[in-house]
Amino acid sequence: MKINILFFAGIREMFGFKEKNIKIEESINSPEKLVKFLIEKEQGSWIKLLSSKDLIRVAINQEISEWSSPLKDGDELAFFPPITGG
Repeated sequence: MKINILFFAGIREMFGFKEKNIKIEESINSPEKLVKFLIEKEQGSWIKLLSSKDLIRVAINQEISEWSSPLKDGDELAFFPPITGG
């Protein structure tokens, strides 16, 4: 299946790009499984992303989701830090 990954704010800076398209197996069907797969494949910033998972929000198809929420073919997955205001 194909997933389009978007990175926002400080996470985009950490990775050095704003978007990544990836083709993965059907068994990699949640944001957490996807990040663990990418840690094995690419390491780098993916390790830092997973270690900060309690602070990082995920959205699937522009809806706030859980790290364990299901991913389907064609989904858009976004990672972004918590938004603060004042």
